[in-house]
Amino acid sequence: MANLTASKADERQEGVLIDVALAAVKLFKGSNVSFNAAGYAKGSSDTTGEAFAGVSLETVDNSAGAAGDKYVRIWREGVSSMGCVSATQAWVGQDVYAVDDNLVALAATTTNDVKVGKCVGFVSATEVRVKI
Repeated sequence: MANLTASKADERQEGVLIDVALAAVKLFKGSNVSFNAAGYAKGSSDTTGEAFAGVSLETVDNSAGAAGDKYVRIWREGVSSMGCVSATQAWVGQDVYAVDDNLVALAATTTNDVKVGKCVGFVSATEVRVKI
């Protein structure tokens, strides 16, 4: 690819809130979202080849469509409340990993370690605050 020889339009955005192509699935508002191996958004899971994308701002149903037919808006940055099992105050400061589209866990309890972010707050044994 050659260097620019003229100005180009910049399609820049902040990147905090973005639209991403959705796999043929239904995502609920507040879901943890990952990109699958094909690059489409889906509910997070402890699956090899996935990469955490963000947290869904809305519910979008593409289960009757083809991958990419619909888009979902996701938060790419910030702090979100996430479900967990048996959290303690000692989780604060540790990285957390996807279990499913609702739950996170410490690396020792997941298989594929799909990193979601860092635990920055302990709410209860079933809820933590995560900086994504």
